[in-house]
Amino acid sequence: MPPILLRGLLAAGLLFALPAAADDGCFLFADGSGKTLSREGACSMRLPPASTFKIPLALMGYDSGYLVDEQWPALPFKPGYNGWLPAWHETTTPSRWMTYSVVWFSQLMTEWLGMPRLQHYVDQFDYGNRDLSGHPGKQDGLTQAWLSSSLQISPEEQARFLGRMLEGKLPVAASTLQHTANLLKVSEIDGWQIHGKTGMGYPKKLDGSLNRQRQIGWFVGWASKGSERRIFVHTVIQPPGKQFASLKAKEEVLAALPAKLAEQAN
Repeated sequence: MPPILLRGLLAAGLLFALPAAADDGCFLFADGSGKTLSREGACSMRLPPASTFKIPLALMGYDSGYLVDEQWPALPFKPGYNGWLPAWHETTTPSRWMTYSVVWFSQLMTEWLGMPRLQHYVDQFDYGNRDLSGHPGKQDGLTQAWLSSSLQISPEEQARFLGRMLEGKLPVAASTLQHTANLLKVSEIDGWQIHGKTGMGYPKKLDGSLNRQRQIGWFVGWASKGSERRIFVHTVIQPPGKQFASLKAKEEVLAALPAKLAEQAN
């Protein structure tokens, strides 16, 4: 793996000591409310959300006015920003932020929101363990909590969060939900519109160092067709290889969705 890409994935990733039982990951399929329809693997274990936290961040951004639409604001890269990936060095719009998982764009937003407002949103969204404290003693939760340490969420909780979002039960406007959905559009399968977000990183060993022999990948989102909604949450835990765990998670979801969607329709 190229060092520059490795550093970028670490910045956007998970730092967490994995129990051995988690090695199989989780595949969860739910209805539009977040109620589980099928599940395999460790779906109740909490993990840091990594870049899947961009879903609630998008809701916060549009609700607060920091984000205007899919193309505004367009923020330039500046020296001192996290720039581990070449794609992060470009002027970044909300659409580009979501597509390339630009960490510094997220951090500018959370710094603008401030901890009291960020915590208020996380509490209102009932998002995982709601813990934004960050690394012990470092007071870095405002820009790091979801990347490496304190904020954690299980696949089951991801599904329930998405269910509340899709049912309009979060305290945000319909326009906020639509802008967020627009950012998350991935593909179309058999007439279903697929929306989702990946997350990627490495766990910690018990001594606190990174375990680069394991990768953790997320792909979470939903499929919509008319008034029908189906939610998916998939985690993959694997040794490093030619394919990153997040991309494998996404690939496996997209491969499984046609049969899953057809099964639920019958």
